[in-house]
Amino acid sequence: MRTTIFSIAFAVAILCSSCTVKANPTSLITQPKNDEIGSIFKEFKSGNNVTYVNLPKTLIKLGLKAADDETANALAEQIDGLQILTFEKADQRLKDNLYNRISKLESQGYEPMVKANEDGEKVRIFIKGNEKEVQSLVVFAMDKEDCSLINIVGHINPSNIDDIVKSQTK
Repeated sequence: MRTTIFSIAFAVAILCSSCTVKANPTSLITQPKNDEIGSIFKEFKSGNNVTYVNLPKTLIKLGLKAADDETANALAEQIDGLQILTFEKADQRLKDNLYNRISKLESQGYEPMVKANEDGEKVRIFIKGNEKEVQSLVVFAMDKEDCSLINIVGHINPSNIDDIVKSQTK
């Protein structure tokens, strides 16, 4: 289980590795109305000790194309945006509130892929979509000090995600 969590987290890190610039607010990712993850980002992005990063499709394409990898190039065409929230030295009440909101994603049409609890650390990975297309991949990680929330939005072929995980676990 631990290898799977690290593989998925590493795959997400690969997606983010070339993209570290804060995007222009006019190019925000648009979530469907009444979407729980969209309201979570809206609620928490302005908090104290919170870093919010929003990467639009054009910036993601530049970063992934620079990887010079077939799988990354295929993903570049399928990802519409990436949002990241990081909570540095967040108080426990804020983290608990965020965790409670994340726990409700399942009732909002998000399918849990990974649920792990170990030594005070919690990792949750959800997808929204079907067997042909992932419209949202949500990664939440929380430990005793910090927590992070990543949302990858697009029209992603699940096999491309599988290919990245497989290539990183060889």
